[in-house]
Amino acid sequence: MKTQIIILLLSSLSLICCKTTGEHKADARLREAISGDWEEIIEGDDLPVPFFISPEGMSIYSDSIEFYTGFYKDDETTGKRTSRHLTNFVPYKTNEGNIIIKDPISGKWRAKWKFIGKKNDTLQLAVNDSTIVRYRKILNKPDILSDFDQIIYSSSGCYGTCPIIDISVSKQGSILFQGEGYAKPLGFYSGRIDAGMKDYIFDKFRRANPLRLKDYYAANHTDDESLTTTFIQSGKIVKTIHDYGKKATNELIWAYVPISTVHDHIKLDSLPPDQPYYPKLRYFAFEKNGRLLELEKSESFFLWTELIKSKHTNKTFKPRYKVSFTGNYAYWGPDPNKKAYQHSIKSISTDGQFFTFEFSDRQPATTYDLGYNFVDRNFKPADFRRRSD
Repeated sequence: MKTQIIILLLSSLSLICCKTTGEHKADARLREAISGDWEEIIEGDDLPVPFFISPEGMSIYSDSIEFYTGFYKDDETTGKRTSRHLTNFVPYKTNEGNIIIKDPISGKWRAKWKFIGKKNDTLQLAVNDSTIVRYRKILNKPDILSDFDQIIYSSSGCYGTCPIIDISVSKQGSILFQGEGYAKPLGFYSGRIDAGMKDYIFDKFRRANPLRLKDYYAANHTDDESLTTTFIQSGKIVKTIHDYGKKATNELIWAYVPISTVHDHIKLDSLPPDQPYYPKLRYFAFEKNGRLLELEKSESFFLWTELIKSKHTNKTFKPRYKVSFTGNYAYWGPDPNKKAYQHSIKSISTDGQFFTFEFSDRQPATTYDLGYNFVDRNFKPADFRRRSD
């Protein structure tokens, strides 16, 4: 009798072990099949995509998935409709063809997809019994770009509660941030990120290959936000991309996510709001002989990041330009950032290198020495337009 029991136990254990081994092999094959970089195939490419839908993409690794658009949680502490970025990476597991992720919002495991199949470079996943999504493999091309020294990202706001922010990230990991509205925190700040986060941000833009992209993208609807990104190489603007309504390439849109949310993940130190002065809800513009050079929002913030590093000087110079401020016409409503400037600006004059700020309620004026000519280095005479144009 004991012998029969032992034989039954050994047989049961053998079956369990075989099943477990079989499940492990099936899971390993599934993970191998779905690994790689993927972008969602939008059915009916000739139909317009609703402006509130961002392109979906992901990288699937052996034990985690990077969702390029990220996960966000509503932030009710500001008293306004804002959201806080949580992460782009989540752990996952597989079970009988199901792909289960750990939701960073709830902290709980939930089924995301069921694996349907993979043919060539197309992946099919079922969201539920009636919805199947398809992804195509992203074939990354060799990088032909040099490293950038600095990347500046700015958002204009929209007819709603889109964040109004400016962020500068240097290759040394230094951060300069301004929250203008529908963002937390509001005001001017500095900070640092570690090498891993810096490399992640720069690599995302490197994959987007910005030097080969157009300068301007625009959706055919109204009331959306404008995103501008400026790339600096050897202290010079080498590219600025204006993207209204997120109509640029998928890779560039995915690159916006880590840079536009970096302030959610680091300690920030407050900076004075007007040292040097920066125009809230305005952009810098250089004016000479009735011709105007209007900077994009990210270019204006780049100039500010250069001025904040400049030395004060008592040198005199012959002004070539008057600096004025063009309005942020993508934004409507009262100023959402109630922080007031310490002084009221009267005028700014410059020859491109020296910038003199005159105030209506303070004497004397303050002059900054940039150390080089900002206009001559970054722009051409053809970039100026007639004010009446």
